[in-house]
Amino acid sequence: MDLDYWTGTVYTTSRRVWEHDEAFKSYLRKIRVMAIDMETSAIFTGGFSNSIPSGALLLVSDQPMIPEGVKTDESDKKITGDFVNKHIQIGIDSLNELINDGKSVRHMRFD
Repeated sequence: MDLDYWTGTVYTTSRRVWEHDEAFKSYLRKIRVMAIDMETSAIFTGGFSNSIPSGALLLVSDQPMIPEGVKTDESDKKITGDFVNKHIQIGIDSLNELINDGKSVRHMRFD
């Protein structure tokens, strides 16, 4: 099965119940956010604060900015069944690339 891979802006935040803040959602639309992530914000905050290189490979499973994009049990099972194994393999391949000189990996710098 061929898969299409898409890139886009993922807004990472520890902010809870953002879904009910219309001004915040308007800001997200303005900056063209494609997904919201709450789980990795602690990893990035800790890594940045302690000068530890950090990264994440995200499998976006819902689009809560639109009503039909809200995650359901059914959609979660479909994403898990269709994509999780391939996603894990991509993660393993990415780590191997980093271990073996990582020449195709580009890092953002905040210096």
